[in-house]
Parts: sequence; C-alpha cells; structure tokens
Amino acid sequence: MIPSHTKSLRVTGLLGALILVSVIPLANAGPQEPLLSGTPPSSMVTDPVVGTINQEPVSAAEYRMIMERKTSLVYSYFKSEKGLDDHLGYWSETSGPTGPLAKLREMIRDELVRIKVVQSLAREKGLIADASFATLQNDYTRENARRRAALDAGEVVYGPKQYRSVGIYYYVRFGDLRYKLLEALAKEAAPGISDDDIKACYDERNAGPDAKLLDDELKQRIREALAGKQAEKQLEAFQAAARVELNADLLRGIIPRIDPAQDAVPPPSSS
Repeated sequence: MIPSHTKSLRVTGLLGALILVSVIPLANAGPQEPLLSGTPPSSMVTDPVVGTINQEPVSAAEYRMIMERKTSLVYSYFKSEKGLDDHLGYWSETSGPTGPLAKLREMIRDELVRIKVVQSLAREKGLIADASFATLQNDYTRENARRRAALDAGEVVYGPKQYRSVGIYYYVRFGDLRYKLLEALAKEAAPGISDDDIKACYDERNAGPDAKLLDDELKQRIREALAGKQAEKQLEAFQAAARVELNADLLRGIIPRIDPAQDAVPPPSSS
C-alpha cells in the first residue's frame, strides 16, 4: 500500500513509495530451484480436476487446501457480522446464497483466481512449464529432502529447515512466481514510459530547494518504479477478466464438515 505524500516529499520518499507497490517475494533470499519444475511420479494418487481458471486446472486437493485456509475467516465473519456461531448444519447448502458455505466458496474462488491467473501468465511468458498441484506436491517432497541433505552436510540452507506443510510451500512458491511475473511485466512496460511521464511524476511529488536533480540515473529509477505500478494494474485487469469454470457437482463433496442430517437442523437465532 502506498503511504500518503506531503507536498514537500523528497525524491527518496517518492521512489520508496513507488517501489513499495511491487510485491516482495515471500521466500528468503538465496539460491532456489526453478519454479514449479519437475514431473510428478506416476505413482502419485490421482487428484481429480474440479475446474479450470484461464485453462489452468484446479484439482480437488488444491481446492481443499485453499478451503482449509479460508474456513476460519468465514467463522469470524459470520460471528462478528451476524452473531452466528457454529452449529449442526452450519455448512449446509440450505443456508442459501448469503450463508456460510456460499461465502466460503466465494472466498475460495477469489483466491484461486488470484493464483491461477499468475500461473497462466507465467506459463505464457516461459517462467514455468507446469503449474499443476501434483507437480508442486512432488517439488515440496524433493525440496524438503534437499534441505535435509544440505543440513546433514553442514551446508547453508536459506529459509526454514523444513517446510511444515505443502500449503506453506505452495504460498512461498506462489509469492516467488508472482514477483517474477511482475518483474517480467514491468520490463515489458518500461519502454512505454515516456520522459514526460517521468517528469510529471517527479514534479507532482517533489518540491522545495532540496529536490534532487532529475538526472539520467534518477529517470531510470522512476521509469522502473512506474513500470512496476503499471505491471500491478495489468495483473489486476487480467484477474478481473479471468475465465472461471468450476464444477458445482464435484464441489458439493468438498466442504469443511458434513453433519448428520444437517439439512434438517435449523440455525440458532442470532438474537
């Protein structure tokens, strides 16, 4: 989020604010393997596809993993906004289009759009060859094995000694991939940033006798920062226009909890 500016903001503050728009990679610095590389073993248990987003498959295991991350947010939302506690039938289809299950599915859909659009664009730009969840699970196992072997050999390991879950690894790798995609988009956008754009941006946020000279080096830094902002907007536009196809029949079997005869149990009064 960009901090608010004052009229006397100096150029260092300008560049810092612009650069903050770019996403910092979630993984720690250091050598890493190619993103989502490798081929899943043929012995891996089949994970059915429950839909696609921009033609990127969404597997049942991937959907469930996102669901597990969002479930507590739904509980919190309905408790704080509607005074609704957990009860038998809480996750029932009969809670309707404004109930907990519908809210959960909306959150999952939005998160999958955010992730899958990045994966789709990254594949188009050659940053990855395969973004399937099966491949990521295989990479997760191999990465933890690599870290164990490195530690046993007394080598430096950047970040955690082990990723505690595939979900944590999933988001670390997604953060890295999103960062690399934004870098690629910004690189494409940079030539379209004119000197007039740079001057206008500089003048808008710089004033006073201490303003730094707008030399070629500073112009390039501002160009890169503006290109980074443009890359963010471009990615948001792609996400807004995402093509989402999720199989409702298959998703009926993926909910946080199935209660006995849950459809027959009315929710408690919120009064």
